[in-house]
Amino acid sequence: MVAKPTIAAGLPMTVSDIARPVAASCLEDEDEAALQHIGAVARIGRNEIIFSQGDPATYAYKVMSGVVRLCRHMNDGRRHIAQFSFAGDFFSMLESEQHSFTAEAVTDVVLVRYPQIQLSVLSDQRPAMSRRFMALLLQRLGALENHLTVLGRQNAKERVASFLLSLAERRGAEDSNLVDAPMNRHDIADYLGLTNETVCRVLSELRRARVVGTPNLRQFALLNIDALQALAGGEEHLAAA
Repeated sequence: MVAKPTIAAGLPMTVSDIARPVAASCLEDEDEAALQHIGAVARIGRNEIIFSQGDPATYAYKVMSGVVRLCRHMNDGRRHIAQFSFAGDFFSMLESEQHSFTAEAVTDVVLVRYPQIQLSVLSDQRPAMSRRFMALLLQRLGALENHLTVLGRQNAKERVASFLLSLAERRGAEDSNLVDAPMNRHDIADYLGLTNETVCRVLSELRRARVVGTPNLRQFALLNIDALQALAGGEEHLAAA
């Protein structure tokens, strides 16, 4: 069984130290300062479990570095990934009494975790913070609705194209439209509701069409953004790409 993470004791950094490198936050400085008072830093190793489906939802979390996957494991061994959380993302915010998903570290991860009880008190005391948390929840709901559309209405090529565009938007494309992909092909398949073989086949087709390059297993080069967008929109333009 994978070991559960422990709160890092005696770290050479504090919550305020670790918060500085994070890019734009949805919270005001005063709200961030209030959260820092109730937060505790945790380090989680790659593929370790942060919490399991059905565990008491005692804490909410913010990713400071690394990537987390929220997933469900079926009784027959299948897995569905509902969401990837990146640096700056909150998850398990104002959850019900039990976690509805399992959270796992895709990479080595640094988190800040906040007791739900204290978070609820802060939200009551700070209406602006409460509104921002509600905006976060609505944003997550919108992302899940979009993901359901991808799963329900798009074919395999369209799903992979949509995923690559979404990843580029979240991770940012460097020179030559190079996008880091910390998740493996199996993760991508379980997120898109496809088999690992199908994901690999689609990526091979995109490579042959010179729409996407794969310099290594953890990066994608988006060589033809227009073709990817057309494909994600349901237009079969690969032959002309």
